[in-house]
Amino acid sequence: MKIVASIFVLALSLLNIKPLSAQAPAQPKVSTADIDNFWTAYDSINSTADRYRQLNFINTLYFEKGTEGLRAFVKSGNYSAERYVRVINDYPLFWKSVRRNTLAVKEQVPAIEKNLEKLRLLYPDLKPAGIYFTVGALRSGGMTVGNMVLIGTEIASADTGTNALELTNWLRSQFAAQVSGNIVALNIHEFIHTQQKNGAATVLGQCLVEGAADFVAEIVTKQKNLNEYMIFGQQNEAALKQKFKNEMWRRNASGWIYNTGQVEHPELGYFMGFVICRAYYQNAKDKAKALKEIIELDFSDRNALSDFLEKSRYYPNSNLRLQ
Repeated sequence: MKIVASIFVLALSLLNIKPLSAQAPAQPKVSTADIDNFWTAYDSINSTADRYRQLNFINTLYFEKGTEGLRAFVKSGNYSAERYVRVINDYPLFWKSVRRNTLAVKEQVPAIEKNLEKLRLLYPDLKPAGIYFTVGALRSGGMTVGNMVLIGTEIASADTGTNALELTNWLRSQFAAQVSGNIVALNIHEFIHTQQKNGAATVLGQCLVEGAADFVAEIVTKQKNLNEYMIFGQQNEAALKQKFKNEMWRRNASGWIYNTGQVEHPELGYFMGFVICRAYYQNAKDKAKALKEIIELDFSDRNALSDFLEKSRYYPNSNLRLQ
């Protein structure tokens, strides 16, 4: 019997299959390999003024050695070698100042993994997803593609100490509003997006997508969100609450979300989504069930949104259902 069992286990190992009793839950993967590859390419690009050689360096030392996350990031952002070389050459002060921040991200990986495990314990239905720290070309600080969280580390790790004088108004506004050391919470926030349903079409739905991710990130990390939209929102909640009540069923959410660099106090929809989710959670008797419902809410279903809002009691004694 022992010989037969040994042969069975050997066969499974050769097929890269584990016996069912030995299988553990799939663990999220956090990759920072693209950060090191980028800076290798960066240093090589800065060693020459030859444009052809610069393009070859970004291709061979960064793109070709990249993770699947980088490949998805480049494709989604429609990045090219030409764009990378241009932003490297055009913004030397920025790259010099942000380098240390991007490299320091690697020190946060254990904390990210620890908090992902906490998330899995709070939400056992967590679907596996990978986190990839890439370095972009100054277009995105983070996105999700399928089951991948893709972080543009040069934006995500920048803060008020980053030299942004060469950059656009949008990026300067972005960095001025970012809190140093927010990488762990940011990744939990983005990881939640890999678990959510897509298709929000109203102001309420879109703001709840982001607010839910912010709320769950705070529950998991126990780290207060100190971004500018949260601080301003807390100080002006009464006025924002009334304004949001009047506009929540509109389709154009540009007044509330994804508007950094366009308005004086951007992304206040994150705050409104957060406080509604918080109210829903606080008023729920079963907190584990409430957390699951926040993550799994169908943001495209107006009846589901109406029920969620009603149960949150954020607007007590109000009929807010879409007519």
